[in-house]
Amino acid sequence: MNRDVVRWILTMKGLIVRHASRTVAVCVLCLALVPQTAFADRALTLLQQAHAAVQQQQYAQAVEMLQDALQLYPQYAEAHHLLGIAYVSGLQQPEKAITAFKKAIAAYPNFARAHLDLAIVLQQENQIADAEAAYQRALKLYPTFEEARLGLAGLYDQTNRPQKAIRAYEAVVEVAPTHPDALYKLAFWSKHVGNVDKAKEVLDRLLTLHPEHVAGWLLRAALAEQTGQLDAAIQAYRRALALDPALIDARFALGFLLQDQGKPEEAASQFEELIRRDPKNAEAYVNLGVILVELKRLDEAEQAYLTALSLNPKLADAHYNLGVFYQYHRNEPDKALQHYEEYLKLGGTDERVKTLLKKARP
Repeated sequence: MNRDVVRWILTMKGLIVRHASRTVAVCVLCLALVPQTAFADRALTLLQQAHAAVQQQQYAQAVEMLQDALQLYPQYAEAHHLLGIAYVSGLQQPEKAITAFKKAIAAYPNFARAHLDLAIVLQQENQIADAEAAYQRALKLYPTFEEARLGLAGLYDQTNRPQKAIRAYEAVVEVAPTHPDALYKLAFWSKHVGNVDKAKEVLDRLLTLHPEHVAGWLLRAALAEQTGQLDAAIQAYRRALALDPALIDARFALGFLLQDQGKPEEAASQFEELIRRDPKNAEAYVNLGVILVELKRLDEAEQAYLTALSLNPKLADAHYNLGVFYQYHRNEPDKALQHYEEYLKLGGTDERVKTLLKKARP
């Protein structure tokens, strides 16, 4: 080999930088010279210093160093790549990052990592077709590239393409069988397209491997409700709430299910806990009032309804339920009619109420 020819050697460094909610592992393309020249040695030194600056979040300094390195070696692929990362991660300059990643690829077309990082930024900039093509190029170069498979699946999520999302998440699971997000999304989209059996099978796998996966328990609860397995839905909501007690929607759903299952005391407890955690939730007071009426705790029910209206005077359901309450449980027709009128003014459509008001106030 001619002693003036530059040899390019790929070596792995331990640098990890944060890139737009992903961890980007940077493969450092090092220059080894036979013999070494001062320019090449200086370019490599600048690259190493830029890596250190990025690690310390000194992005502007890193950009200056990388630009100096590229003055020495304009085709230095890894310098272009790291420049793109500095632009997007620290300086929030996505267009410059895109240009830098494209230059890295032009200098080294087989640079799968650069194709992936280009895809990520293009997706963030809503350049969907170009992002999809960049993910696919990364995968053509490196078919088992887990991050690229996951990124492409996420793009199909973002663009609401269920069948492509399913195939893409299946591809992720091929190389990462225990990946929690991939398993969850595969179950989610399978449910979405009506493949209940597959959704259940994938959820079972997810929750066996990752019993702490809150969203998985919520999806299992929704799937169980959809298939009429209400006891299983209740159990799944309980598991989700044990992991995250602040889940308002899950506690609502659990309260409704317990009420439907003929367990009003347990249902009331759920709405009371919901109110304790979210004391300004007017809808929770209305639902608690309905259950307290069922339990014959009428004074508490009335207070729950009135509290709901104090929080939201325009809550139609609260007016309706107070109308029912005063009509049937307090024998106070004037109060009942007053709340029924408010209910209709707020858009209520109950025909019984309309008929009652026509008769009472022709």
